[in-house]
Amino acid sequence: MIWQIIKKQGLLFLRNPQQLLLLIALPIILVMILGTALSGMMNGSSSPLSLKIAFLESEGEEEQVKAFLADVKEQLPVEAFAEIEANLGNMLPVSTIKSVFDSEEVRDFIEVEYLKPSERNEIIKDDSYTAVIEVPKNFSYDLLTTMIVGGTAPTLKVTYNEEKQVGTSIIASFLTQMQNQFTKQNFLAQQGIQLSELAVEEMKAEIVTVNEKNPIEATSYYTIGMVVMNVLFIAGAISYYAFHEKQIGVFNRIILADVSRWVYFTGVFLTGMIFSFIQAIVIFAFSWLVFGISWPDVGLFLLVTVAFSFAVGGLTVFLSALNYKLNSEMITNFFMNIIVILLSVLGGSFFPIGDYVPAIQSMGNMTPNGSGLSAYISILRGENIAAISENLLFLVGFGMIMILIAVLCFPKRGVSA
Repeated sequence: MIWQIIKKQGLLFLRNPQQLLLLIALPIILVMILGTALSGMMNGSSSPLSLKIAFLESEGEEEQVKAFLADVKEQLPVEAFAEIEANLGNMLPVSTIKSVFDSEEVRDFIEVEYLKPSERNEIIKDDSYTAVIEVPKNFSYDLLTTMIVGGTAPTLKVTYNEEKQVGTSIIASFLTQMQNQFTKQNFLAQQGIQLSELAVEEMKAEIVTVNEKNPIEATSYYTIGMVVMNVLFIAGAISYYAFHEKQIGVFNRIILADVSRWVYFTGVFLTGMIFSFIQAIVIFAFSWLVFGISWPDVGLFLLVTVAFSFAVGGLTVFLSALNYKLNSEMITNFFMNIIVILLSVLGGSFFPIGDYVPAIQSMGNMTPNGSGLSAYISILRGENIAAISENLLFLVGFGMIMILIAVLCFPKRGVSA
């Protein structure tokens, strides 16, 4: 009898070609559009962020350093002065900031313009700047004096563009790290630690991918993103059909035929699970044929697909039970028109926003589509089952919770909702 229920739902889909077109063709079209349009950003040929900074310096640092050495020479023993002079190159604040801004890696996404303080008023009115950094007079002299002799440390004046919140947070984080570094040096110097111990050797930077895993191309990312988003519509479509059957009396006839309501309940769950699995496999197969997207571990790929389909099956029977309980398809309509879009944005189907906002990454992994997307991406990067175990447990747990709630909501025999 369960198989007959599954077969009946399949026939309903086949008799509605428009529904099939939306569930299969639409995600494929979206993959082709998004994968092509955003391939440069995803594949690293261009930076998703472009920051512009104005750097205003009242006076040169070299003159301040000469003045500092001349003054401190009279206050310190010869050996201590020689130690300071030898390691002064590692302690220059403005030069250090400039060297980072001018590095090849940073220049890819940060444009720095070194301007005169007299241009400040015009710059502040220019919305293209993410931040304006102003170095006051005697800044380097005062900071070096504070680090060696003691006193109150000077401050940089930074004006942020509130309309560029992501960029301003990056600049603020960088300046905070610089401040912490100089504060640490100041503290160690005050504790009598030799400055030679603070000397930093010249560093050779190299950008590498964490764990040296396989990079993810745009077409691969958006194939996964569109699958985990559009499979959710399967849950809404089947729950809609299930409620329609209640309206036209099909459910009542099944009950009158002495078929347990739990048979029908199980049939709805398995329909959602099987059809979501088929939809995912069809779209992934198309991507393999057209874009050449292959999976390093097919076994893990199938395991994640089954777990994700289980979660969708649980969501299907949950929506169906709520429709029966409330005697309305309002829940399904709200889910398909509002909830799916919110889950897709939060889960990263349209853009990997979690890579830039860790809090959203954590919240996204608490959704079935976000957890499924993370698991699929981990497999493409060559991760093993340990890396996706949390995602698998969440998907199975989510499906079981949905089933449990559906059991509590599903109408009992003889009770009219």
